[in-house]
Amino acid sequence: MAGQRILGRLAIASVLVCWLAAPAAADGLSRFKEAIKDAPPGALTYKTAKSLGDSGFVLDDVVVTPPPGATPGKTQPIQIKRISVEDFDFASIDKNAPPNFARVRVEGIAIGAKPAEGIDLSQLAGIDKILADFQLDYRLDPERKTMTLNRLELDLNGLARVELSMVLDGVGADAVGNPDAAMNDATLRTASFVFEDRSLLSKVLPAAAKMQSIEPDALVKMGKVLLDGLRAGQGAATLAVLDAVASYIDDYKQPKGSLRITLNPPGKTSAAAFAAMKSADDAIKALGLVVSYAGTKTPTPAAPAAQSPADAVAAAAAAAAAAAKAGAAK
Repeated sequence: MAGQRILGRLAIASVLVCWLAAPAAADGLSRFKEAIKDAPPGALTYKTAKSLGDSGFVLDDVVVTPPPGATPGKTQPIQIKRISVEDFDFASIDKNAPPNFARVRVEGIAIGAKPAEGIDLSQLAGIDKILADFQLDYRLDPERKTMTLNRLELDLNGLARVELSMVLDGVGADAVGNPDAAMNDATLRTASFVFEDRSLLSKVLPAAAKMQSIEPDALVKMGKVLLDGLRAGQGAATLAVLDAVASYIDDYKQPKGSLRITLNPPGKTSAAAFAAMKSADDAIKALGLVVSYAGTKTPTPAAPAAQSPADAVAAAAAAAAAAAKAGAAK
C-alpha cells in the first residue's frame, strides 16, 4: 500500500505532459507556457527553462504541488531537479487527440521520509529521503496498430531500479487515452522487465518481518516454502522460473545481479487468453516466459510431493513459527 502511494506521487511529476494541450506555437517551450496558463495556480513552478526545438523543452528546479485530493491524505510539494520533454506529439494534441509518441525524463525527484499521511519511511525501513529519476519513451503507430514502449523506468537512487519495455499489437489510436480498454484487445509480441536491487530488499524485508514479529530469515523461509509448494507436477520451464525467484529471495541481503523477466510468446497472446490458462506450465509456455538471475541455484533434493495451496500456506506458517521460537530462545 505504501509503495502504491509513493509511486502515485512520483507519477504526478510526469503527468504534467498532459497539460500540453494548447494551440500551436513557435517552439516546445512556448507551447508549454501557453498550456500552463490553464493549470491550477501554483501547481507548477520552475526557475529556468529552455526550448528543445519545436517539440520539447527543459525545466530546471521545478516544484510540483499536487492539487487537493490528488493523492490520499495530506500531500506536500514535490521538488524536482529537472524535467526534460525531449520529444512530444504536438500535432495530435493540436487536433485534441492523445499523443502518439512522447519521450520524457524527470530527474532528481525528492521524496521525504513522510511522502504521504500515515507513511514514515524512516521508521519503516530507516530511509530519511529518496531521490528518484523517471523515464517514459513510447510510440504508437495507429496505421499498423502497434504500440512500442521503449522504456518505462523508475530509478530510486541507491535503492533499486525498475525498467519495463514491450511491444503490443492490435492497439488503436485511442490506446493512450483509454489504456484499460486497449489492453483487452491488444496482443503481446514481446516484453522485458528488469528489477535491479541496490539495497531496497535488505531494508524492506527486515521491516516487513518486524511488522509480523518474526525474524527476516523466517519470512524468507515462508516465501520459499510457498514456492516449493508450486513445484510438484510442473515442467522444466516452470521449475526454472521458481528456481530463479527462490534464489533471488534467498540473496535478499546482497543479490548477485538483476532479476530479469522476458516474454516472447510463440503466438498471439491476449489478456483474455491468459485468463483462461489453467496451469503455470500453460501460462509460461504461452507467454514464452523466462526468468533469469545470475545467482540461480538448482535445488538438490527431489521435488516435494504434491501440495495444495492450503498445505503450502500451513507449511510456511509452521516454518515461520519454528523460526520465531528459535529466535526467541536465543
